[in-house]
Parts: sequence; C-alpha cells; structure tokens
Amino acid sequence: MKILHLVHRSWPYHGGAERYVLEHALAGNRWGHESVICTTNAWDMSWLVSRSGQYIKRRSDIWNGIEIIRFPVVHPPLQNLLRAVLRRISLCGPDRYFYPNPFIPSLHRWLSVDRGFDFVHANAMPFMLYEGWCHSRKTGAGLASVPLPNVGEKYRSIKALHYFSGCQKKILQNSTFVVAQSQFEKELYTGMGIPEERVHISGCGIDQEEFQNADPDLVLKRFGIKKPLVLSLTAHCRDRGTEHILEACRNLWMKGHEFTLMLAGPVFPDVEKYLADCSESVGEFNENIVITGYVSNSDRIDLLAAADMLLQPSRLDCFGIVILEAWASGKPVIGCWSGGMPDMIQDGSNGFLVSWGDTVSLMNRIEILLGNPELGQVMGSRGRKEVLERFTWEKVTDSFYRRLSQCCQEVSSV
Repeated sequence: MKILHLVHRSWPYHGGAERYVLEHALAGNRWGHESVICTTNAWDMSWLVSRSGQYIKRRSDIWNGIEIIRFPVVHPPLQNLLRAVLRRISLCGPDRYFYPNPFIPSLHRWLSVDRGFDFVHANAMPFMLYEGWCHSRKTGAGLASVPLPNVGEKYRSIKALHYFSGCQKKILQNSTFVVAQSQFEKELYTGMGIPEERVHISGCGIDQEEFQNADPDLVLKRFGIKKPLVLSLTAHCRDRGTEHILEACRNLWMKGHEFTLMLAGPVFPDVEKYLADCSESVGEFNENIVITGYVSNSDRIDLLAAADMLLQPSRLDCFGIVILEAWASGKPVIGCWSGGMPDMIQDGSNGFLVSWGDTVSLMNRIEILLGNPELGQVMGSRGRKEVLERFTWEKVTDSFYRRLSQCCQEVSSV
C-alpha cells in the first residue's frame, strides 16, 4: 500500500506533530507499505504567514527510506484582506484561511493529480486535512484524519475553535477513521456526530533508546546552569502558560528559593512583549532565567536529563509528548487539566496537574518539588513505568496500522 502523510512541517525540524507523523511514516515501511511525507518548506511557524521566519531551501529529502517533499509557502500581498475575503467566499474558508494556515497552491496542484496513493494520513492543521480530504474524494483513497485540536480544558474550552468552523466536521464525518489523542478528544468528535467506532484513540510515544546516552553535564556547562533546574520545553507563548511560569517563578525567587528557570524552544512575540513589559519586575532575576531558542533533539534529551522537573501548564497541547520524554528521563512533571494530559498524569502520583492560568497552584507545586526531591524521583519513576507500558512509538504506530488494516479489510469485503 502506498500511503501519503500530510503535515505542516517535517524532518529535520523536531516537534510533537512532526515527530508523530515521521514515526508513523517509518512504521508504515516496517509494515510493508511505501510512505511519502508532503509538507511545507517552513522551519519557523512564522514562515507560514509571513517572511519573518526561516525556511528550508531543499525541495525534497530521503530520510531512512522516507521521501519528504516540501512545497513552498506563498506570501501574497495584502494577505490580511485576502484572508478575510476567502474566509467568507471560499469552500471551507472559515478554517482554511485563519492564521497560521498558509497559502501553498503548489501542493493543491500536485494533489489534484492521482499519484497512486491508496491511503491518506492527514495531520494537524485544517489546510492539510482539507487537502487530504480533496485528494481522497478525487482518487478514492482511504483517509485517516488527525486534527490534533488545541481545545483547552474539558470544562473550559478555548473559545475560538477555528478548527471546526468550516468543513472540518464534514471532513471528519467522511474520513475512514479519525484519530484522537485522548478520551476527552474522542468525546469531542462523537459529540460532532462521528460514530464512536470510527474514532481511534492513539496518543504519542517515545523511543526509549534515545534517552540512554543522555549527557546532562554537557548542557549544564554549555549554558552555565546552576541546579536545581526548572525546565519548560515548548514553543513559548501565552496559551502554553509561559507567562504563568514566569510569574510563579518570580514569586518563588522573591521568597528566597534558588533555582534556574530554562525556557527551551522558540519564543513567540507575545512572550517577548511580556518580558519587555515586565522588565522591571522580572529583570532583577535575569541571572536565574536561561532562554535557548530552538533546541535539537539531542539537546532536548540532554536538557531533560539535567532538569529537576518539567513544567507544561499549557492549554494549547492536545497531548504533550514532552511529558513522555520527561518521564523517560525519570523526571516529575507539572501539567495542565487540558487536552490529553489528564489521561496521562495522575495528579499527585506521577506528576501534578494545575488549571491554566492558576499561578498560585503552579507556584505551590514547583515549591513542593523543589523542597522534596525524593517525591520528584518517585513521580518520575512512576511516569517512566507508564511510558514503557503504554507510550512507545512501536505500540502507538502498530495500533494505528492494525486499525488501518482492519478498515481496508472491511472495504475489500464489501
């Protein structure tokens, strides 16, 4: 079977959705299929909507037997006006043309031709799900849709669910099956009228071997970090709780606690503005804050090994793969009552959960772990056991391909 995987970014960029798709493509080859990844040329998310970011110049790569084809993002003049018009008049406009969905006409043209794909695995952003749906309808290929929506907390959802404001509901209802990352997400889809039997709960995974040769001393020396190290490893923005992390840590420093806060990963403009606006209050603790920018996969593994805890108080993650990575390193985590995190983290057992924006609770949980390293070790150990039992890439991807095989058998028997 020839499988097309669609995602907004791919290797060599390392991120949650990017890794998720790459692992499924690699597993497809292991299952005897041929996998091709189609993606954009974006490196930074900002390149999807402006020329301010970085992009990858190579149009294609072959990596571990996977063909990766990149299609250039186009930045039309008067983009804001054009998007406003297209949201109103274009098919599926309300979800296809909200930020940060890009303009990639060459991908649309490429997919307008039958390329011999038997199945489409469309991921993460509405424009990619739309392109996968169109190609599936044109060619008769099967379709697995993986929306990865950022919907917030179960009883306090993010208000602007642009993911489902256009054709997304129709696309999901007409998919061969839909992949959810958690029971919470599955309930979202069944509430949209998608039969329960056509929703496959997946989750993400890790490769435990990657964590066996971690070198924590290397990153501690490189960045001049003084332990203990409180780590936030994500793309930093308000919805991912970065402002709340800074406020909670500032209050702990004012109480006399000594530790280093590392913000590892790209920093979005809203956090840059927050840091500038709070320069007087946060600036006095600048020696305790390390901001790295983008980190490679090997660096993230070393950072997780060096950290004393991981903070992920985010309402913007549908799953939170970095939590699994922290657990694989034996570290305690503080997550959020959002997305798939409540399905993974048992509050008080293998980590802590806080509500998004609750800086008082976040500060309290950090303080508990700073004052009780033994508790952190126990939580990290329990988390590691959870990862090995449920969340390896082999288990996650094998579950997906068993479901795909089942769907193909059902079709062939009709």
